[in-house]
Amino acid sequence: MGAKKVLHMIPVSLYSLVSKRLIELILETKKTESLPTSLAKSILYLWQRDQLDNAVGVEKLLEAAMFVEPEKTLEFFREIGLQEIVVPLKEAFR
Repeated sequence: MGAKKVLHMIPVSLYSLVSKRLIELILETKKTESLPTSLAKSILYLWQRDQLDNAVGVEKLLEAAMFVEPEKTLEFFREIGLQEIVVPLKEAFR
């Protein structure tokens, strides 16, 4: 999937912030039907092992957030000053 392409554009120092906010977006959405079961299981597995704020965890959360709340996800990156991620992220998840 395209999350790997933009993951390197997120500073490692922001992984914790990004992880926390994407978790909130995913948990608050009512659009869960668009989230693939395998991706949800991967996130739960990583969450149980406290691995959501590393590269793999952020990648999975990014994929999930773009499935369920793409506009809110893009807006979040604009808010934290990572506007350069918005266009590649849109292209990766067409």
